[in-house]
Amino acid sequence: MVAPLREWGSAESTLDTVVASPPARAAIDPEIDGSLEFTMKLASALLGYGLPVHRLEEALLRLSDALGFEAAYYMTPTGLIFTFGSGGEQRTRVVNAVPGDVDLERLAALHELIGRVERREIAPEEGSARIDAILTRPPRYRGPVRVLSFGLLSLAAAQLLGGNATDLAAAAAIALLVGLLSSLSSRLPTLGRLLPAVAATLVSVLSITASRLGLPVHPSILLLASIMSLLPGLTMTIAMMELAMANLVSGTARLMGAVVTFLQLGFGIALGHRLAHSLFVVPRVEANDGLPAWTQALAPLGAALAFGVLLRVRPRDLSWVLVTCSLAVLGSRGGGTIVGPEVGAFLGAFLVGVVSHLFARWKDRPVLVLLVPGVLMMVPGSIGFLGLSALLAEDPAAAVQTAFEVLMIATALSTGVLLATLAVPPRRSL
Repeated sequence: MVAPLREWGSAESTLDTVVASPPARAAIDPEIDGSLEFTMKLASALLGYGLPVHRLEEALLRLSDALGFEAAYYMTPTGLIFTFGSGGEQRTRVVNAVPGDVDLERLAALHELIGRVERREIAPEEGSARIDAILTRPPRYRGPVRVLSFGLLSLAAAQLLGGNATDLAAAAAIALLVGLLSSLSSRLPTLGRLLPAVAATLVSVLSITASRLGLPVHPSILLLASIMSLLPGLTMTIAMMELAMANLVSGTARLMGAVVTFLQLGFGIALGHRLAHSLFVVPRVEANDGLPAWTQALAPLGAALAFGVLLRVRPRDLSWVLVTCSLAVLGSRGGGTIVGPEVGAFLGAFLVGVVSHLFARWKDRPVLVLLVPGVLMMVPGSIGFLGLSALLAEDPAAAVQTAFEVLMIATALSTGVLLATLAVPPRRSL
């Protein structure tokens, strides 16, 4: 019990030791195609972390060149088909991947491991063994800390949405229940598939109940802030990037995945509203005004800490995550105030993308370490949620208009990231 706790709270990751340790001198079976095995394991691991397929394809092609074999890749978010060899000796393999949670610490470790294999510091066969060690190591943040991060993220979201002190406290408390459901879903696959609907139903009931029991809260702020961690803003942004890069199959699959998540959230919200309104007939209490505007400057700090846990960021990168979260808020809100939300989203994404690429070149880390929390901070999913709310309120015209706006903002985000890639070309594909 002592060792896991020590690892959990350590300043550095044991994955650093896995990647940086000197090469072993174990005998290698000459019958095993080590380069192929390493590439297959690596592709499966990276697909599970939700990388854009064009990034992954570039990384695998570079690795193939470094290992000295020809290959062609065809990818979707859940699988990979690749052909290797030349002439009449070509072979084809299929790699399946189960989408999982974003784990930026493991992604950084795999990024460093790829570099060591490409530089011939370690053999591909040994790299395969180290991939197994990276994937089987327990995650850094788990248990109560991960549940608390749901509450912290919702508190920061309620602050950015202009909630009052009661809104902040209630949103954090409700989000803790969402965190508990998320933890249970890792053990119960069926709950995991229905998590957006179940969580939205619970949050919807509790948000209305808090207002009808006399608490001076804004139910809409409670509802949106409490389910912030479930909104598929990142999935939608990556989908638009893939569509822009002509990866039509992968982009369409991700986009439909985001739509299904929105539909589950919408069903849960509608069910929760019906249940709550059937239980309470007392008029809700009017909420007071929000906190002073200067307090919103603290929201990026809370969001950065929450993202650090939910996305499993290395502790030494948390200060940089705070920088990107602050830039995301400043860029998107500043541009949105001056010229509109679409341009604000573009400006915020461009700033976050430039800083992420500069950080990746300077530290030789994956671009996604800073890009993912920065994009999530802008949350285009919140607008999609507002579209569902309009539809549930029997205002289809507003729902269609808002749905168009969320697509425009997702396009603006993806365009900003792609232009940042052009302005600061990455040193490596990841």
